[in-house]
Amino acid sequence: MLGEDNNALTWLVIINSVIFVALLFIKLVYQMSSDTGLQSFQTYIADWFALPAEGHKFLTRPWTSTTYMFSHDNLWYLISSLLWLWCFGYILQDLAGNNKLFPIYLYGGLAGGIIFIASANLLPSLHSQVSFISQTGAAAPVLAVAIATTMLAPDYRIFQMLNGGIPLWIVTIIFVAIDFGTIGIVNGAVILSHIAGGFAGFIFVQQLSEGRDPGLSLYKSANWVHDVSTP
Repeated sequence: MLGEDNNALTWLVIINSVIFVALLFIKLVYQMSSDTGLQSFQTYIADWFALPAEGHKFLTRPWTSTTYMFSHDNLWYLISSLLWLWCFGYILQDLAGNNKLFPIYLYGGLAGGIIFIASANLLPSLHSQVSFISQTGAAAPVLAVAIATTMLAPDYRIFQMLNGGIPLWIVTIIFVAIDFGTIGIVNGAVILSHIAGGFAGFIFVQQLSEGRDPGLSLYKSANWVHDVSTP
């Protein structure tokens, strides 16, 4: 259940929320400190969490391939991401178990990050702006979770009090429509990033259906860290 110890969904919600609150607090401190506080916050703090599109800048900040997927720049974006994550993540745990959620989330975010950087540098319409483009937010990994969950049980029904319930595939279509509708057609790199995240979720479940678990190495690493840190 959601409140249990070591629940991946709980931890994903906590991590995203804590990072948002911490960044918001630091932003307020910078904002109150000087007239140029917001610019300083962006340069010295926010940019070190966001995934830069510029290749050489990313090489100096490789950790942003992970931090970006837990960082949000506004409250509505955070709430929206966490609501969809809870919706699909809870069902995924019910269908496939707790230990599948975090690997799908992480692989979706990493795939989205790779495609974001590649497309921003390769698309002619974006190449001239590549030094100004960056990405934050959990949309790509959440889409990975949504696609993976839907592949596992497309006819899974929610809100069953409504004439027998709504099939999960319809909820996924609504989510995808909202997601791409809020991106805007001009931001091709972000659109491709989200598609890559969804594709990662598709590949993960396809591998599971063939008897291979793409998250096995993550499980082993997590267990090793737990064993080492436990007295």
